[in-house]
Amino acid sequence: MLSFHSLKAGDYPDSPLAVAGEVLMMGIFATLATDLWLRLLQTITGLAPANWGLVGRWVAWMPHGVFVHRPITATAPVRGERAIGWAFHYAVGIGYAALYLAIVRRGLGSGPTLISAVVFALALLVVPWFLMQPALGLGFMAARAPRPGATRAINISAHVVFGIGLYLGALVASAVV
Repeated sequence: MLSFHSLKAGDYPDSPLAVAGEVLMMGIFATLATDLWLRLLQTITGLAPANWGLVGRWVAWMPHGVFVHRPITATAPVRGERAIGWAFHYAVGIGYAALYLAIVRRGLGSGPTLISAVVFALALLVVPWFLMQPALGLGFMAARAPRPGATRAINISAHVVFGIGLYLGALVASAVV
C-alpha cells in the first residue's frame, strides 16, 4: 500500500540503470501531473493553455545567440517549435527530478518526502520568474503578462502539483523499480 511516509535511500536500488529509471518515472509523472492540472485549470477558468510552442521558439533561437525576446510572440516562428517546446518541457521535468533525488539522497541522506518535494518544487519558481518569463518578454514574475497576478497564482499551483507529482512518482518508482 502506498503511504505518505518518507522514502528512505535504502528503498531504492543503487544501480545506475535503476536510478535512471526512477528519475525518468518521477520526472515524467510529475510533469504529466502538472499538465493535467493546467488542463483542469484551463477547463474551469477558461484561461488560455500553456503555449509550449513559444517555449520551443525560445529554445530554438538559443543556438543563434538569441536568449531574450521582447516579446517572444514578435520573434519569427521556427519550424517544429511546438514539438521542441514539449520536449524541452518534459526534459526539464526529468532534469528537476534528477536534481531533487540528488539533493535528498546525497545532500540530505534521506529519501523523498511529500514536504521536501513540494518545497523543492516551490523553490524552482525562481527559474520561470527570474529567467524564463523575463527572457520571453514577460518581465520578472510575469509583470508584463496581461494578468500578472493570475499568472503567478497559476505558476505557484503548477509547482505545488509538480512537487506532489515528484513524490507520487517516487512512490510508484519504489514499487516498480
